[in-house]
Amino acid sequence: MNIFKKASLLMAMTTAITTMSFATLASNQGAIDAFEAKTKPIAQDAKVISEKQLVLMDEFNQLVASGNAAAVFQSGKVTELQALGEQTLVQAKLFVKEYEQFLAQLPETSTCYTPENVTEYNQLINEVATKNQSLSELTNTVAPGDEMAATMAVLNLQMHAGQVGSLVQMFQLVKMCYVTEAMGYTKQDVERMQAQEEL
Repeated sequence: MNIFKKASLLMAMTTAITTMSFATLASNQGAIDAFEAKTKPIAQDAKVISEKQLVLMDEFNQLVASGNAAAVFQSGKVTELQALGEQTLVQAKLFVKEYEQFLAQLPETSTCYTPENVTEYNQLINEVATKNQSLSELTNTVAPGDEMAATMAVLNLQMHAGQVGSLVQMFQLVKMCYVTEAMGYTKQDVERMQAQEEL
């Protein structure tokens, strides 16, 4: 089950509790608090970078809508997108490092103990890094005035920006387990509920 499916199930479970105090119920609250404190600045920096990327993508969309997609590749803004991608990758790697330390403090019965997420995140980081490096080559494929090629290339940029954005989303997704932890569920309970969801 991938991380996004897990998150949707956990979100459904959060609706069941609105008034519980997480602090009093979570058995691994100390580890959670430390992880929150260490990752908050990482998440904040990533959010700022993400917002800059959204502004840039909006500019790209406006150029495409005005029939001037080729201008995206003559503006130097692809390099800007690449730089923002690199900055996001730095934050993602910092986050995964803290996440690994957090996992090491948890018992295997904890709903937050999901070392398989680290593998998924590292794969995503590697994919994004590879694509980010190839953005400069994408610019070379667009001949001046070739609107069709430019529009297709902008679509590639948008897909890449979406993947970069998913790196930032993972910062929030890993925290969904706080809810089940606070409710006193074990990892086995959550796995049983996931299995029932899939029936």
